[in-house]
Amino acid sequence: MTPFVLVTGNPDKVVEAERVLGRRVESIDLDLPEIQGLDLVTILRVKGEEAWRRLGRPLAVEETGLGLDALGGFPGPLVRWMLEAVGPAGIARTAHGLGDPGARAHCAVLYRDAAGAVIGEGEELGTLVLPPRGSTGFGWDPVFQPAGQDRTYGELPGEVKDEIGHRGKAWRALLAALEGRSQPVPVPAAPATTRPGEDRR
Repeated sequence: MTPFVLVTGNPDKVVEAERVLGRRVESIDLDLPEIQGLDLVTILRVKGEEAWRRLGRPLAVEETGLGLDALGGFPGPLVRWMLEAVGPAGIARTAHGLGDPGARAHCAVLYRDAAGAVIGEGEELGTLVLPPRGSTGFGWDPVFQPAGQDRTYGELPGEVKDEIGHRGKAWRALLAALEGRSQPVPVPAAPATTRPGEDRR
């Protein structure tokens, strides 16, 4: 992957990207429009195209979602609003109150340069636990316990989280896709209805 800038206002995402890639990653915080919907990749493509329009240089953007089994995969990419409203414990209490603590963490990373866009995706199944555990990570990490683990993301060492987690999987999938890229991948135009938002998940 050629040098690029990671478009995010979340320093924790930069740290995780640097661990996975094994090198320093430049970042920039842009107030990008974010359509409100449940299709994580569509949201990501819109953000990536707008970032490219503004910067005109190789870049990467990320989109993350958390789907509750009890809600049929909701809130997905809208989890940031639920996180802001009730916090990670509130999300877990919602799942437990509905009788199913199962959840799916989903991440997609888009790389954009003059040749087009390439996307890598990763997911991890898990369970939402109470009370929250662990002081590492960020967002809903203290309540998400990956399948096959007895610790939450918030309790896992960074290198372990990177290996099994949705974000690490997405970055590695992106690297693999870039290695196999043979021709430009077109990026669709952004829908007319957008809403500005910060990247804090």
